[in-house]
Amino acid sequence: MRSKEDILALVREVENEAAGGAEALFMAAMLARSPLPYDFALSLDGTLHNPSLINPAAAFFAATATIDPLVTRDLIKADVDSQAFQLHEDVREALLASLDPEEEAEWAGRAIYGLNLVLPDAEPQNWPTVHWLMPHVHATSELVERLGVQTAAANRVLHQAGFSLYHQHRYREAADLLDQALAVDVALKGNKHPDICSDLEGLGTVLWAGNDLERAEAVFAGCYKLQLEIFTEDNPMQAPILNSLAVVRQSMGKLEEAEATFKECLRVLTQAHGEGHPAIASCLGNMALLYEALGRNDEALRLAERSLEINRAIYGDVHPEVAADLNTIALLCDGLGDLEKAEQAFRESLDVRRKAYGEDHPETAQSLCNLALCLDNAGRTDEAAEWYEQGLAAYEKSLGPGHPLMESALDNYLVLLEKTGTRPRSDRMRALAEAKLRAIVERAE
Repeated sequence: MRSKEDILALVREVENEAAGGAEALFMAAMLARSPLPYDFALSLDGTLHNPSLINPAAAFFAATATIDPLVTRDLIKADVDSQAFQLHEDVREALLASLDPEEEAEWAGRAIYGLNLVLPDAEPQNWPTVHWLMPHVHATSELVERLGVQTAAANRVLHQAGFSLYHQHRYREAADLLDQALAVDVALKGNKHPDICSDLEGLGTVLWAGNDLERAEAVFAGCYKLQLEIFTEDNPMQAPILNSLAVVRQSMGKLEEAEATFKECLRVLTQAHGEGHPAIASCLGNMALLYEALGRNDEALRLAERSLEINRAIYGDVHPEVAADLNTIALLCDGLGDLEKAEQAFRESLDVRRKAYGEDHPETAQSLCNLALCLDNAGRTDEAAEWYEQGLAAYEKSLGPGHPLMESALDNYLVLLEKTGTRPRSDRMRALAEAKLRAIVERAE
């Protein structure tokens, strides 16, 4: 068994042979007990870029020169196939024990700098890499909290990892990291910086998605207040915050406050862009849903039709925003009892979504099921059953079996079957219906 002194002597040998290898050891010791990519060993503080991003061939030889001295002295475990390495635990303990508080803080900052260079942006396709590095993200969070590491690299690690979790619908974990990223940004830039507005908008969006509506409202309101302090009057950058704040307030049942916020959003947008901007269409569409909730369906329909007019003028007839407007108009017409106009709008929305997304997409599935519900309300149950089955099949193909988005449509389909005394037309639909009924019985027990 090696002593601490033996290990540190080996580290000094490495310093003489490959200084970057020794640095990689101390940096890795500050992070989690989990593998790191070879590229991390090349991400030394002060370098502008990770070498692998510039010349992969050169990076391979650089990594070999850095890693080999550590392997030959049995300071790390290396996996050549996955291009990853991990410190032996006795090496980690010896390195950490050799540091005084000032050195620990310095190496923590350098470790986070290195992690920042190997952590990819928060795009859904990057999740496997982010997930693999997540233990080191949590170690970064702990270092920020314990040692007060407040650097641009720490901010980016927490921010990108937070939004990666958001894309995975892990909203509470995402919000925790974004809260910490915000605190780092405030420490770096002060609380009156435009970047703080962006941080607050992102945090509010994650809280909203996680249904933490009270906190989302507070964050969006705080963002808007800050914008009023640091931006020019009626700056169009205020509009997305006002729109989000209004929708959150509507979700909370604060309908009068939501209406006032939507009106302010429209005023700012009209002042900046005139009458025909896509952001105005988005605000009008959301406001239409508010007016529906207030029972002002005629006003809601006028707003939805104006939104459709704007989006068609900008995007043409085949665009997701056009389909969404048509769907809103159809729902409003259905609520007003104009089933003929509702059916027409549902069919138009379905046609646009088929062209924009294809047959097997959640948006297309939604349109199929909405049309089915409309036909069911009109008493055309045979047609409704056929559209429901197409919609449920599209949901299953696009999202997999048992996805929450298809629950409402499946419930409506079962009600239709019970009402008409009919059975599903296909084995797959029969299996779906039976599984749903079993789940209902199990919950009741």
